[in-house]
Amino acid sequence: MTSDSHPPTRGESLPFTGPKRTVATVTAMRIEPLTFPAPGGGALVSSNARGGTAGTTLRSGRPGVPGRPSPAAAPAAGLSLLDSLAARTADLSCLADVLIDCVQGGASVGWVKAPTKEQATAWWSAFLADPDHRTWVGRDDAGRIVATASLALTSKANGAHRAEVVKLLVHRQARGNKFAPGLMATIERFAKAERLSLLTLDTETGSLAESLYRRWGWSEVGAIPGFAKVAGGALVSTTIFYKQLGAR
Repeated sequence: MTSDSHPPTRGESLPFTGPKRTVATVTAMRIEPLTFPAPGGGALVSSNARGGTAGTTLRSGRPGVPGRPSPAAAPAAGLSLLDSLAARTADLSCLADVLIDCVQGGASVGWVKAPTKEQATAWWSAFLADPDHRTWVGRDDAGRIVATASLALTSKANGAHRAEVVKLLVHRQARGNKFAPGLMATIERFAKAERLSLLTLDTETGSLAESLYRRWGWSEVGAIPGFAKVAGGALVSTTIFYKQLGAR
């Protein structure tokens, strides 16, 4: 359980809340950028014919940030962009299932109790429409989204060099397949390509996630007591981390 991110943790496995489908053991991890059309910005320009992202650009439409380049293509080869309405609809359902499962498993990530499918879908729709958000997903062998992580860019001119990692979520049935470190590595490569020099995040103090971030090279700033409320009404501490990616 974390306050805003949720790498793999121990816990009972619950099925997806949507249509039943077994989550297969992942033999080839797929991580790709997930971008929906957003009013006033965030519209994708076409991917290449082979389904990769080389040469793909994104119109950011982010006022107040002079000089920021458009986001670079995803760093790893073989990543594909989602460009069909059917895929987007199915992916929203999967993202809602992942969110619900993680909250049911003890992650607060903004909720004290698990949202309904409708609430989770509406939340993802609004989140993905924000032109300051960049989201990546990991899929199982059936092509179903089972993991996701996002980067929240800063719209303020004096913060164009930094971003926050948010909503690192892995469905409990898909844990142990290295989705969390894969997503984090993908975000860091993207951030470096965007000439971002500072990333931040927060997680529940004492959680497994806290130890994982240290293992992945993140530095602790400190803990804020009583930061987030969890099921049952208790208030838990949150630990703030940062990672410097190099001089801008």
